[in-house]
Amino acid sequence: MKIKIYAFASIIGAALLAGGTGNAASGILQVGPDEAAELMRANAGNKNFVILDIRTPGEYRDGHVPNSVLLDFYSPSFRDSLAALDKNRTYLIYCRSANRTGRAIGIMKELGFTKIVELRGGIKSWLSSGRTLQVQ
Repeated sequence: MKIKIYAFASIIGAALLAGGTGNAASGILQVGPDEAAELMRANAGNKNFVILDIRTPGEYRDGHVPNSVLLDFYSPSFRDSLAALDKNRTYLIYCRSANRTGRAIGIMKELGFTKIVELRGGIKSWLSSGRTLQVQ
């Protein structure tokens, strides 16, 4: 348990040092594209760090953050799909502009998730920062 807490504290600490905002005590953190990219680089290969794209399948096919997993916010089973995820993992979550993300984070908190990192501004901010997307 101490190792898991330390690992999340390290992720939060790195993001805060890089300019992230949020409530570290609640496990919710907002980061910009640069901080998100750094977190992804630092957690490459870490099975306990998941990049969660909550846009539609069409939006995802048009381009997504590399190594992200799709979970369609508009799917009737969205809440059940979230509930099935491992609550001990850290989730970097994003949508198009952060509107769906805010609502999804609310659901995640209700379900007991505590290690959530939000990409502030969604995929639009990712692209505005000059970053590219992976296309299927």
